[in-house]
Amino acid sequence: MVLGPLCTLLEVTASSPALTMRCLVLIALVPLIAADQRCQPDPNRGYARTYQGRPCASTTRYDDGHRGSCGCGPANSDTPFPWNMQGFMTAPSQKFFDNGGDKQWCGANCGKCVKLTPTGGWINGEGGPTNSHSPIIFMVTNDCPYAGNEKWCQIYGTPGTGNKNSFGYEVHFDLQNHVGQISARGWNNPEVTWEEVGCPGDMAAHWGSCECNWSHGK
Repeated sequence: MVLGPLCTLLEVTASSPALTMRCLVLIALVPLIAADQRCQPDPNRGYARTYQGRPCASTTRYDDGHRGSCGCGPANSDTPFPWNMQGFMTAPSQKFFDNGGDKQWCGANCGKCVKLTPTGGWINGEGGPTNSHSPIIFMVTNDCPYAGNEKWCQIYGTPGTGNKNSFGYEVHFDLQNHVGQISARGWNNPEVTWEEVGCPGDMAAHWGSCECNWSHGK
């Protein structure tokens, strides 16, 4: 953001057309370096955003009252298990949910866990400052499909392939907020770094009760 005023000054004082042209180019690039987003386009990752060498993701919150695309509720019902509504659960973008595939039921990454750590940044107009920067582990129990979620979840490849959503992130995580568990942490759609991790014992036990585990051998 500081480049604009600097280059304006240079344009006024410099006699070199080449210097003026360089400043205009810098001004054009400023939108890529939004002050609220700490993750920046990384040429080593297909220009998907990273922060301090770690891949980044966008986040939102949701509460739809369904058991989700991993079947985490009683069989033959759309009722979710209580833990699926009250715990730290996530619906990632489609290509992460099914590890590059298009299945919207029992995706390949159902029951997997990710650790999300706020960077302190956010997307201007979509979120805000986050009170806590402590990481939280989430388990995948649902899917964020393209339809209806185009600006967040319309990502056409797996992380690491250079495919991005409209905000430049290679994956998106929609976070279950049924009892305000995300809002209570002061998370307002923060920008995060992410990594796959092993699921804690309680989450692993919960996953054992999901239909996509016991009916699909996951």
